[in-house]
Amino acid sequence: MVDIATVDSQVSQQGQFCLLDWMLSENFIPYATYEDWRYGRMATLDGAFTLQEDDLQRLLERALQTCRELKLQPESQTFFPWDGQQRQPLRICENSERHESLATRWSARKDVPQMDLFMDNSAAIAENQVLDALANRQFPVAAEALQRLTKINPRHGKLGGYQDLINYGLHCVASPAISSEDLAAEFQGLDQEVAPLATELLRSRRRDFLAFAWRRMAESLRQKSFSAAEPELHCSYAYWQIPDWQALVSGLEQEPQLFESPVLMARLAQGFLQCQQVNAFYLLWGFLFERFADDGERLIGQQGELLVEKWDQFLAFDEEWPAEHFLGFLLIQQPGLVQVLDNLPLLQRVQSNNPVNRAAMELVRMRLAEQDERESREALKKVSPVMLSFYLNKRDWFTSLKKRRF
Repeated sequence: MVDIATVDSQVSQQGQFCLLDWMLSENFIPYATYEDWRYGRMATLDGAFTLQEDDLQRLLERALQTCRELKLQPESQTFFPWDGQQRQPLRICENSERHESLATRWSARKDVPQMDLFMDNSAAIAENQVLDALANRQFPVAAEALQRLTKINPRHGKLGGYQDLINYGLHCVASPAISSEDLAAEFQGLDQEVAPLATELLRSRRRDFLAFAWRRMAESLRQKSFSAAEPELHCSYAYWQIPDWQALVSGLEQEPQLFESPVLMARLAQGFLQCQQVNAFYLLWGFLFERFADDGERLIGQQGELLVEKWDQFLAFDEEWPAEHFLGFLLIQQPGLVQVLDNLPLLQRVQSNNPVNRAAMELVRMRLAEQDERESREALKKVSPVMLSFYLNKRDWFTSLKKRRF
């Protein structure tokens, strides 16, 4: 899961690779659990990994091997609680070797020239203290570090930007809840001004600063109804930015307008994918295309290659068949999806209204039950000979594969 391309991309974009950060981005550690740990509410993250123990161990070994193959320079990191109290450092894992593997920051080796003996490095130290304090949500500490930096180098080009981020952090602490009257303006400021500024100035440290701001926004948006005219002004969008995929999924599963909005369906599908519920991801996209075909074709370009690959296969079989039939295509290609569909409570709220998809679903059920398929095949042939042809091709391929195996 961690290959050379992945690590090299992280180092190029962020200047470093840290396995803990990467696992957070891939939701192998839920971000909400990481926050609890950083606030000192949990002793370690040992019980937080969404990977099986064997998979986790292989990941640790592969990441270490990859970083060494790339000849990256390791640097240990120490994590302290976000409550501002400089107590004992936090431990990621009880096992010391595993803790070190997750905490280590890897960066490209640099040829460091002999520094001038009279060079004043205090400005760089002060600036790094500002960055660390902002990322650690210690805004008064960041303000003190910024004062030191200003005295050392009053012409520093980033002073104003750092001050803006500090002011915003202090504002969030002072006003944890956002009034309904201020929601739109606060959202606009965070999304269009604060987030880009933090990305520019904090780079790899931006995640924890922005997650704090988006968490505040998400909590304030929880009581606001979804509006198609303002789709981003919804808690699901804020949870995506954190990202807190578990909160996004649990919230959207209860959203009354879920199946009336292609945007919300696409968000929930992405949440399922990030939570390793791949079958639910495919099924939700199938229903999205059935209900909102035009929106599906527009939104699919925003998804990862996992879905795009299926869509390309759909088009390759017959470019003329309607996008609404994507659900039937998925059910035939992956028959196990029918069983997931029958057992996923969320999807009991929505029924397929497309005759082709319903016929494909019934035929796959007959196949899984090993019952006579003749009537179901005829029913599918009446509504879509192309879909039946696809089914028969897949059926023949599956049968030949079983013969080769056994």
